[in-house]
Amino acid sequence: MKILEAQSATLTNYEVYQHLTEQKRRYSGTKGRRPGNLETVVKELLDYFHEAPSPLASKPFPYHDGVFKALLERLRPWDFTKAEILMIMNLRPTKPENLNTIVEEMEERFPGDELQWEIVSAIAEVLGKPDGEAERQAMSDEAKEARKEQADRRDDVDMDG
Repeated sequence: MKILEAQSATLTNYEVYQHLTEQKRRYSGTKGRRPGNLETVVKELLDYFHEAPSPLASKPFPYHDGVFKALLERLRPWDFTKAEILMIMNLRPTKPENLNTIVEEMEERFPGDELQWEIVSAIAEVLGKPDGEAERQAMSDEAKEARKEQADRRDDVDMDG
């Protein structure tokens, strides 16, 4: 196999999700064996997409085939770059602080809290709002896991010393 053109297109998480679920459906009943590492990667990616705070984990499912066009139309007045639109699709910012991590020179391009909240509201109109409880629970679980790993490392150091 020879790569003719590296990164000729960039995909959103939703497009990757669609492709993986279609491939999983297509090959679920076949006898042919796919490489084990491919199965692992597909499973881990789908698990990642189904965990909060990923927008793809939201119920009801926020994305559909017309969502790209609707989002582009809604965000047209603000002249975002393609990369910024891609990140907005993938991360679904819910506050200006979240949007600031995506948009270069946001304060200069979109001055004032009111304008920034207007942009975030436009995104929420198209992509929906996340289930805040699931997002908080995911962050809490991640923090607990990090503390446990840190404690385990300290215990290992204590035993060695």
